[in-house]
Amino acid sequence: MYKVETIDGVSNQSAFNRDAEAATETLSASAIQNWLISEIGQLLSVDAADLSVTEPFASYGLSSMTAVFLSGIIEGWLDIRLDPAVAWDYPTIESLAAYLADQVKSQKPTACV
Repeated sequence: MYKVETIDGVSNQSAFNRDAEAATETLSASAIQNWLISEIGQLLSVDAADLSVTEPFASYGLSSMTAVFLSGIIEGWLDIRLDPAVAWDYPTIESLAAYLADQVKSQKPTACV
């Protein structure tokens, strides 16, 4: 994590990283679900309004390559480590969002140095 040296010599986290960590800690399954709808819609060229949170990703044409790409996007957004096959283990927006919300609560963000 990026550290800022203050005048009195005390090292503090940058405001950006504190804000990012606070946002990650407060993400609900609902907020993650909304984000997933938007991202998956863009990735698969499907209107977000046409996505059902209970419909399997495969029914929208999610390929294994796109699933791995999606896991990388999620890792970057939530700052957590995921199995690249997470979309196959949790094959709907609803199940993936619930899983990710649990992961956000249980994993510490990776540190940037």
